[in-house]
Amino acid sequence: MTILPLTEGLFVVDSVKRFVPFISGMPRIPGTTLLAIRPFLIRMRNDCVLLDTGLGTASNGMPAILGLLEEAGIRPEDVTRVILSHLHKDHTGGLGMWDDGHFHPLFPRAKHYLQRREWLYAQAQTGNPSYHEPTLLALASLPNRVWLDDDTGEIADGITYAVSGGHTPFHQTIRLEEDGEVIFYGADEIPMAVYLDQHSAYRNDFDGKKARDNRREWKEQAEGWTFLFYHDRRLPLKTLP
Repeated sequence: MTILPLTEGLFVVDSVKRFVPFISGMPRIPGTTLLAIRPFLIRMRNDCVLLDTGLGTASNGMPAILGLLEEAGIRPEDVTRVILSHLHKDHTGGLGMWDDGHFHPLFPRAKHYLQRREWLYAQAQTGNPSYHEPTLLALASLPNRVWLDDDTGEIADGITYAVSGGHTPFHQTIRLEEDGEVIFYGADEIPMAVYLDQHSAYRNDFDGKKARDNRREWKEQAEGWTFLFYHDRRLPLKTLP
């Protein structure tokens, strides 16, 4: 498998979930967090899998995620599966473009996988700045959208999911396995490498204790696993011995 980190950039995030691009030297405002936005493209033998889609910013008139893929020689139509860990706007913003109120998906040939229960929960969070409500509605209406209804399951050969439920009620993790190699995407339950060693319960999680316990369990199992870090400012991935 080949891992392509698609780093959209560094952003400063405040308590009402405003994402402001970080410029080197800019003063840090108390109460804000500096983090990366980084979807991942995984090339497998028979699939080209996109794990989450970023914030949806644009560069030179092109969605940032498409520009990053183009730099790697990958066309939008090459992506066969888009798998969403959860539905916060910094993970779903790159699903498509809006033009005069119309939604145009960026990956029209790919199947889009999401937890139905996560969507129902997100849809009920009216006014919550963590979500972009129009994108939620557009996502549900996509003809190539695939609802996941179980706590665990197989998406395709070598691709499985499991509801972890720590960061959001139905947040899910993704595991990809091929030729003995294991890639584990814990999304926002292991957003940064330091989370593997700091066994803390964080207040920004729906269930911080569950997320903490999940991390302990995954690390105990993770012989030779490669972990992907969506929000780590410096380290996209790490393979444990």
